[in-house]
Amino acid sequence: MDDELAKSDIKHSQFHNLLIRPNIGEFLGAVIFSFLACFAGQYQRSNDLVYPFLSAFSLYIARCLVSHLTPAHLNPAISLLQWLRNEIPLVLLITFCFVQLIGFLFGVTLFRALVTQTEFNDYIVMYEIVAVDGTRKINRLQAFLLEVVLSMIFFMANALEDRQEPTVAATWGFIQFVSYPLYGFTSNISLLLVTSTVSYIFSPLTTPSFLLLYLNVFASLLAVMLAWCIDIISRPSPAAIGE
Repeated sequence: MDDELAKSDIKHSQFHNLLIRPNIGEFLGAVIFSFLACFAGQYQRSNDLVYPFLSAFSLYIARCLVSHLTPAHLNPAISLLQWLRNEIPLVLLITFCFVQLIGFLFGVTLFRALVTQTEFNDYIVMYEIVAVDGTRKINRLQAFLLEVVLSMIFFMANALEDRQEPTVAATWGFIQFVSYPLYGFTSNISLLLVTSTVSYIFSPLTTPSFLLLYLNVFASLLAVMLAWCIDIISRPSPAAIGE
């Protein structure tokens, strides 16, 4: 009887540590990151350098606060890539993508409830490929390819073992700096979808169209596959390991 209770306790502990705790951490990290990133977005038009720095710092803070609970992907594309790398099981891929979306929704909605729609719209960065004055920066294909490359670099940074936290945050900040003039909030589909949806719910008449979100989805998927291919190519051969 005691052995059965001990085995039951062990299974419950394993279930809690392997599934419950990581998802709680992923949810909390998504809430913290999205809430802080919304504040960082208030500086995107006032200073080209302040916004990327604060956005990167937001990601760094969120990851550090929950890193004892979860790998802190905070991005469905990163979770997909880590599953392809056999770093996480399929069940965590599915639950991570779900709790990330819910966490982002909670954090962004909380921010929207505290500010006006005008302030919230100033945060949203849509994939419009135009500058503030209406002049076209680059064409849509160029922007799509640029997003693929930037996203691939960001996803690959999450595979680092040493200095991962500052490198991931710095890469995210650089991406935001580069993508800002394109109005392309790259590399995190869930966050972009949530900010657009929350804005539309609160103020449908003043929300920019997000019909081109499918481009961001395809860009992230392509970046994930390319990063995975680079992982496979760069792995040492079994013969080299044996030597």
